[in-house]
Amino acid sequence: MASQLAVRIIEAVRLLHRMGYAGVRVLPGMNASGTAWRIVIFNVTEWDNASQFGAPFEPRESCSYSTAANDVFNNHIQFPSDVSYVTVAEAILSEMPSIQRTALSATGNEEYVCWYAQLASQVHGLSDLPIAYADYFDDTDGWAIGWGSRQRIPHPPTYIAVAEEASK
Repeated sequence: MASQLAVRIIEAVRLLHRMGYAGVRVLPGMNASGTAWRIVIFNVTEWDNASQFGAPFEPRESCSYSTAANDVFNNHIQFPSDVSYVTVAEAILSEMPSIQRTALSATGNEEYVCWYAQLASQVHGLSDLPIAYADYFDDTDGWAIGWGSRQRIPHPPTYIAVAEEASK
């Protein structure tokens, strides 16, 4: 049986949003050879406005996963093949203590949380994993739902820090 960890990660982030951890964002994509899906999970409070994707590979805290790693999450957590999304959500919180429960309005991430709920509702299996970037991938029409599919979801809302929003 193929690892379902990638799907559980998508579900875990949705659970964290519902539980009030609104600052969680993801960036999923394909590796250069197109053989492995990967994702980085990061705290939106570390968003870098100079980067198209917010520089999620550079924060102090993040979690990552690649389907090439089977059931190993964040380079050291070995999950069973039947891991639940609740267990994955707990691991994310453990690995990223800066993520705290906050009101949606306090994060500047409210539109993203709503957008992510739509994205997560379209992921039912490994063939539906979202793709934001890859070599030879035109992201003009948004993120793909499934590698090589024509199904798209619009780009996520741009993050504007609450302090920036208040000064406008």
